[in-house]
Amino acid sequence: MKPLHPVLNVDVAIIGGGIAGLWLLARLRQHGYGALLIENQRLGAGQTLCAQGIIHGGAKYSLGGQLGASATAIAGMPEAWRRCLRGEGDLDLRAARLLADHQYLWATRAPTSRLAAFFASKLMRGRMEKIAEADIDDYPPALRHPHFRGAVYRLDEPIVDVTSVLAALVERHREAIILHQGPAMPTAEGTVTLRYAGQRTWAIRPVYTVFAAGAGNAVLPWATLQLRPLHMVMARGPTLPGPLYAHCLGASDVPRLTVTSHHDAGGRLVWYLGGGLAEEGVQRDRYDQIQVARRELKALLPWVDWSPAEFATFTVQRAEAHQLQGIRPAEPGIFRNERVLAAWPTKLALAPLLAERIEEMLRTLGARPRRVNLRVLADWPRPEIAVPPWDREDLEWS
Repeated sequence: MKPLHPVLNVDVAIIGGGIAGLWLLARLRQHGYGALLIENQRLGAGQTLCAQGIIHGGAKYSLGGQLGASATAIAGMPEAWRRCLRGEGDLDLRAARLLADHQYLWATRAPTSRLAAFFASKLMRGRMEKIAEADIDDYPPALRHPHFRGAVYRLDEPIVDVTSVLAALVERHREAIILHQGPAMPTAEGTVTLRYAGQRTWAIRPVYTVFAAGAGNAVLPWATLQLRPLHMVMARGPTLPGPLYAHCLGASDVPRLTVTSHHDAGGRLVWYLGGGLAEEGVQRDRYDQIQVARRELKALLPWVDWSPAEFATFTVQRAEAHQLQGIRPAEPGIFRNERVLAAWPTKLALAPLLAERIEEMLRTLGARPRRVNLRVLADWPRPEIAVPPWDREDLEWS
């Protein structure tokens, strides 16, 4: 029977255009696979552009005094990303922006905070360096104050501008990134029907399909996931004491506060606040979360005038492969059902490792690279990159 729509055969169809899907697309195409990425919104619109851009190296996971599976899996990620940023790694990300070559960890005078810093420094030897109190010029600007009392460590964890990373990946592989209307679900035979208003419908027939759509992977009943919500906070204003990229330690194995710094479309400096504040903040409404954020900043940096600062909040759901008792996954998660895979990187930093493991799995399953002519989709609409949280027009600042 003649097919209803023209058919395009590809090696791999990737569903979802966040960091996981785009990194996988780039890696597969670089290794000769005919891969096509399908997205029905803007690229990075889910949890990718809500990430703080930290390329974790394990320090965050060593605060409890044990170097577990999480820290082990993520330990090589800073160097892997740096190689890509220099154009020497698996992918060429020289067009992406590095916001900071390293970040900091600071411990307050509280005994539990200093104890966590001590354990982390012992476990992360070689990747975590204490800065002497006499070298205050090496502290981040926000902590260079006579009233600061605490310990500061330099971490081997770079921070990237996530939007620029997505742009670098898209620029090299734009022809293989397609905008689609509605859910892109494969049929029992594996065909994905590609639709868009005003365009001729196509039948995409991949050898394998990879779902890398974060929470969107829930459309696959066999790919069980878990959601870990965050209530993120952003602060901006004329009194912000310069850029800061740091974890502030508290009494638990989750940083009390994690701060990264970004500039919005108007050039204003924005502090992006996560860590324990964001995890515990899911129990609070917007007003209460802002009040708690103000109190935390005033308690930790009392020499800063926070009264002129404006704050905004939003919630985001981190999607991960399901774990027993809902514990945090240590590594990327991959499920397979015949010729369909569902994948989650767990963290932005682990996207390279996820792509590597999926390619290894495809090779094991017998997938072989082949040339695919994508010129037949040359006129098809392409998705744009979403805006980062601090530039969203739907958020209220107060």
